[in-house]
Amino acid sequence: MSSSESSCCAGGHGADESGGGSSGVGSSGVGAEIQRKFQDFLKTANAPGALDGRTKKAVAIALSVLAKCEPCAKIHIKKAREMGFSQEEIDEAAWLAVAFGGSPTMMFYNEVKRT
Repeated sequence: MSSSESSCCAGGHGADESGGGSSGVGSSGVGAEIQRKFQDFLKTANAPGALDGRTKKAVAIALSVLAKCEPCAKIHIKKAREMGFSQEEIDEAAWLAVAFGGSPTMMFYNEVKRT
């Protein structure tokens, strides 16, 4: 797995995903504390609550595609497949991003979905 596929640029979203990437924040002192708190926030925000895990994963796909974050989109699409999402469900989530982001977002998704 390449580095762009191993982790989301935010360092792993979701309570059920192991924290992956590096956010570029220092590993000691205040930087480490900020990074830890951000990771805690991501886990809390992505944990099932009023929205279940599948819904949040679909939202994560849409937001990753809209942000054109290749590592994020790849990891969220991969995780969605592992969760049993069909390609049609993944595409539908991504098309919401395209609806908001227009042609550049569509071109990005057409590239990233092939991997």
